[in-house]
This record gives sequence, structure tokens and C-alpha cells, in this order.
Amino acid sequence: MDPIASYAGGASGARAAAKAGSAIVVVDAFRASTTIAVLISKRARVIPVASIEEAASTPVDFRAGERGSEKVTGFDFGNSPTEILEAEIPPGSTIALSTTNGTRIMEAAARAPYILAGSFVNATAIADALSNGFAGERVTVVGCGWEERRASEDEAAAGAILRRLEERGARLDGRARHVVDAYLSRPVERLRSNSAARRLRRLGYERDLDLCLAEDIVPVVPLMLDGAFVEGRNRPASMCEISGLRAASKSRNSS
Repeated sequence: MDPIASYAGGASGARAAAKAGSAIVVVDAFRASTTIAVLISKRARVIPVASIEEAASTPVDFRAGERGSEKVTGFDFGNSPTEILEAEIPPGSTIALSTTNGTRIMEAAARAPYILAGSFVNATAIADALSNGFAGERVTVVGCGWEERRASEDEAAAGAILRRLEERGARLDGRARHVVDAYLSRPVERLRSNSAARRLRRLGYERDLDLCLAEDIVPVVPLMLDGAFVEGRNRPASMCEISGLRAASKSRNSS
């Protein structure tokens, strides 16, 4: 039977979907889901934690995180996918990641049978994985939002994933249909001028916007397993793909 695909928002939406037994895709387009995808492409293992204190005390190889979009003092990295893309992170490394919104929603989804991290950068890979066994009878795409408010970039990225699920036979409920229609009718480039994009630009993260808005450039499936995200298809991105991603990011920054 083709799955029913739904959309929900925030921690309450994630908890309700998990309680209902739905597979969950957590979408934090600017930037946690994108950062996780990049880390998975580098063959890393990512432990999402809600608090800075927990991230600081967890025994890992690296710590990454932000509050208010700015890097946490003392951590190895911020929540910047381009910073992490260019960093030397050995394959097999474990990273603790704590962010303002995304990792908190991931914690709220903890009881779901499957938890994936999705965004524009891996929308097709996520839809393919869900269509090939992860979804079961129901999948809920959860937009994280910003400090309990809706975020247009998360709803648009959710729409990208839901649209691809529909193309693979999923049945959309009413709210998911609305999110897909909005994604199809509004150019993704308009997200460069929303409040989240302006905040990132003000802090010097223009290049992160370029990467976060690129569809299907990081073809990985971050799947939660034993408290950490790993590659859900057992096929991490090749070094050739990673090199191509770096080149594409630099090309967009120079244009």
C-alpha cells in the first residue's frame, strides 16, 4: 500500500507524529538538516543533542553547534554546512550537533519508528528511501520553524520532499497538499530574502544560503540509528561526489 504523507510543524507536530507511529523526516533547511547531510556525505556519524551542555559533555571527536545562528564558543564548528564541507573530518568521526531548532525537534521525534533528516539538498534521496521501505503506512515531514514560529524555508523544503513522494505514489493529506502547492508556485530563490536568510547574511553566512537552497546536491539519507544519524542506504557519498560538491559551492560563491 502506498504511504499517506503528511506535514506537521514544530516539536508538538513531531511528538504527535511519533506517537501515531509515523516515520518522520525532520526538515531544518537553514541549516541543521543540510549540515547533517554534509557530515553524512563525509562518512561521519552525527549525534543530535538539544542542549549545549549535553553536546559539551558527550564523548565525541568533534562538536558543532549554534545559538541564534552564531557558533557556540569552544565548539569545533558552527552549524555551517560550508564550513564543515571544507573542514578535515576523518571518515568514521563522531560529531555532537546542537542547534537552536533542528536538534530540539529531532529529540521530540525520538519515539518514531524511523527518523530521517531532509532538506533541499537531499530531497530526492529521502523520497527514494521512504518509497523503498522506510515509510511504512505513514510518513510525516516536520518543518522545524524558528523559535516556535513557522519558517518559509522549512515549509518549502518539506514541499520539495513531499512532491517527490507524491511522484513515487504517496497520497498527500490536505496540509501536505497545501505545502506542495506553495513549493511549486513560489520560486525557491525568493527564500534568499526571508528573515532567516537575512539573519544568516548579516552574520556572514551567505555561502551557506547557496548550499542550503541547492536541490539534490548531497544525495545521502541521514537515518537515526541508536541515537545517531548514519547513512541510511549504506552508501556514503564517494570522494568524487564530495569533491564535486566543494567545487559547486565555490563556483556559486564566485559567481
